[in-house]
Amino acid sequence: MLDKESQQPLYQQLMKEIRRQLLAGTYKAGDKIPTEKELSAQYHVSRITVRRTVEELCKQGYLVKQQGRGTFVESPKIYRWLESGKDIGFSENCRNNGREPSSHVIRLKKENPKNWPDMCTMEELGKAFFRVDRILSADDMPVIYERLYLPVDRFIGFRASYLENGSMFDILKEKYGVCAMGKSNSTIEISIAPAEMISPLRIASEDPVLLLKSLMHDGKGTPLYISEEYMVGSRYRLYF
Repeated sequence: MLDKESQQPLYQQLMKEIRRQLLAGTYKAGDKIPTEKELSAQYHVSRITVRRTVEELCKQGYLVKQQGRGTFVESPKIYRWLESGKDIGFSENCRNNGREPSSHVIRLKKENPKNWPDMCTMEELGKAFFRVDRILSADDMPVIYERLYLPVDRFIGFRASYLENGSMFDILKEKYGVCAMGKSNSTIEISIAPAEMISPLRIASEDPVLLLKSLMHDGKGTPLYISEEYMVGSRYRLYF
């Protein structure tokens, strides 16, 4: 229980207690914590104290509020360096951050995109494409909704199973003999996730995402494919 005789403010005591429970695994990443009313009753403090505690823990990255859903335990952010001309895959980046990567393919279909990404002209890659939508997760917490445009002529026989819990970079090397990659024409912007991505990413409709578009090249500098990454801003941090 909290010590109301202590000189330490109650909200700081409550913050310390909740952080202790987070570290002890009482609340795990993705868990919904009790409501303000429930925490107020549990610790015998005012809802104003609880509200200040929760706001501070959100600022510190321990918790995240989701409009209309409640307050949830946030996963530690994944840090990713973006350097001109090169990048590492999500799986390797996760492991560099001490996290376990996983991926799930939502759909794979052949199409001629109507809204072509403005990274290059369609003729530079081809006329028919495999569009792959998948969720990239760290410790089972969704982090990125990735959309890939893979030229059919370059990715002959491509299957969804290749990317189910698989690394795109590994598939390129093992299945298609592409051993080195670079990128150019990358753009990044703040966006709101399309409705179809809300549920897979486990976010609220108003939550912002970072949209990173990249034209990927093979080791010879030839355009290879286009990627669009919708990254949950509260779970991912980019460095340049």
